[in-house]
Amino acid sequence: MQTKIVIADDHPIVLAGIRDVIERDPRLQVVGQAQNPTALVELMQTLGPDIVISDYNMPGDDTLGDGIKLISYLDRNFPDTRILILTMVSNPSIIAEMYRAGASGVVRKSGDLKELNVALASLLAQRNYRSPDLPREDALPATGDASSASLLSPREFEVIRLFANGQSVGDIARRLNRSSKTVSTQKVSAMRKLGAKTDQELITFCLASDLFN
Repeated sequence: MQTKIVIADDHPIVLAGIRDVIERDPRLQVVGQAQNPTALVELMQTLGPDIVISDYNMPGDDTLGDGIKLISYLDRNFPDTRILILTMVSNPSIIAEMYRAGASGVVRKSGDLKELNVALASLLAQRNYRSPDLPREDALPATGDASSASLLSPREFEVIRLFANGQSVGDIARRLNRSSKTVSTQKVSAMRKLGAKTDQELITFCLASDLFN
């Protein structure tokens, strides 16, 4: 019996590349593909795949979202489906949190898509996949105190939510239709209120305190 896989990415070319890699293995079958979180969940409800391969950042909605929030949702609602994440994110804290949220494996898009074969082989053997250059779950510090988040303005909160989800200041500026200077200023202000001295400390605080779930 073939292993059923659903794939999700908002770029059709990436979807085609993923599908090509998967379908070279006769043990695997792509039963559906989606380009946003809502369509992905609908496919999973209908098809009941064994594995889902999803991009980390996809256009979402206020209910599902993407990133860590989506991984957590999939893990809670589809416990029998293994989750393999594709991402351009390289921040160790975010990658560690992906595993904590329920991912069975993380593959960086910046590498060779053939790494999918190695990752899928691990999942088929009921093992999690961990690339040697990725951090382990214990790379993330213990949960912090999120009470200081009440000091953030709505705009500062949105900026750090997107930043902690792996987007750059430039990405956030384009998404929110603000200047990069304005976004940078709001990020610095949020960091000061949260007591974070570096980008790494900011991301770790946001993820460890479960600030956006």
